[in-house]
Amino acid sequence: MPNRDLAAKRLLAVTEEELQRIVLDIHDGPVQNLFAALSQLTLLRSRISAMQPPADDCITVVNRTINLLESSLGDIRDLLGTFRSAEFTTRGLGEIVEDIVIQHESFNSGRVALEMDGALSQPVSMPVKIALCRILQESLSNVRRHAGVENASVKLWMEKGNLVLEVADQGRGFEPPPLSGPHATERQEHIGLRGMRERAALVGGKLFVESQPGAGTRVRVEVPTDE
Repeated sequence: MPNRDLAAKRLLAVTEEELQRIVLDIHDGPVQNLFAALSQLTLLRSRISAMQPPADDCITVVNRTINLLESSLGDIRDLLGTFRSAEFTTRGLGEIVEDIVIQHESFNSGRVALEMDGALSQPVSMPVKIALCRILQESLSNVRRHAGVENASVKLWMEKGNLVLEVADQGRGFEPPPLSGPHATERQEHIGLRGMRERAALVGGKLFVESQPGAGTRVRVEVPTDE
């Protein structure tokens, strides 16, 4: 394996370790502080409610603040759940993919149709598992945030020496920016697509996004399995 390719795959593993450290720091720091603030506000609401006469205007403000905190904690929970450690070193690709799909469904009311054909017949390196699974998580997150639909489909299969992952929805769609060539996007608002593109490239793969307004979106990544 060329030194450049080896360095790229090591970078992917190091990036994953840094991501898990950030997730842990958020969970042990800001999340705990938000829970403490929510607890204090709930206690304050009880005391205001017991006042005679009740301070209805204060209760309204406190309730609004509590709702904002609960909503923020829910969003953070989803984010941390999405990027929690998938135990890439000990689990197979198929098992991790199934777990990601189940987790997505547990956080959302929609359903994900999962098909895997031939993708479990051979071992997959850790860098490839990391790249494919993070791309899958980002794609499902985009369905939840942008597609305007609840259901999606995920397919994983072998094709001509490549592992192919495809995530599709029948949502509102969009005009995808160019992901390769001299005009490939580097815009801030495309950071999710850029991240998926770079993860695929680090393991020698390619990312394709097919979409148009009103016609849904299809994300496809092809990664060679040859080491």
